Amino acid sequence: MRSPRLVAAGVLTLALAGCSTEPGPAAPGQSAGRAQPVKAIQAAAGAVPGGRAFDVEPGPDGWEIKVASHGQEHKVRVSRDGGQVLGDQQTAKPSDDMAKVEQASVDAVKALQAAQQSQPGELDEMEIDRATDGALVWEVGLRDGKGIEHDVDVDAKTGTVR
Repeated sequence: MRSPRLVAAGVLTLALAGCSTEPGPAAPGQSAGRAQPVKAIQAAAGAVPGGRAFDVEPGPDGWEIKVASHGQEHKVRVSRDGGQVLGDQQTAKPSDDMAKVEQASVDAVKALQAAQQSQPGELDEMEIDRATDGALVWEVGLRDGKGIEHDVDVDAKTGTVR
């Protein structure tokens, strides 16, 4: 028979483990929590002077984020947890999305936060683009807890979910 003290210690250990505020390990292709993509976007934008992120995708070793800076486009790789910039490469031919991000009043972080308030889920990818009606929007792909992808458009001028 087990000692009541051992049983109580085991129950206490399990209860405390369930209260941890540390994020768990991320599954391949997924972030461990909502803060990681925000931190990664902020790190990428901060890696280049005047940087504004406009395209975010998961990569093999973290996040691949396109950043506009003074008319130049940079591809910035950031660790999965958003804590480290792994690389920064200026592209030879900037994409047409650079002009779109310059017109946006709402940055990528605020757009992601608005999308997640409307539809809880982990970021799968996001980019700035034009909706079919011509409005400038952040297209945000979120994956819910069941693995279902939801596409959320956030107005890049107002920050409202469309």
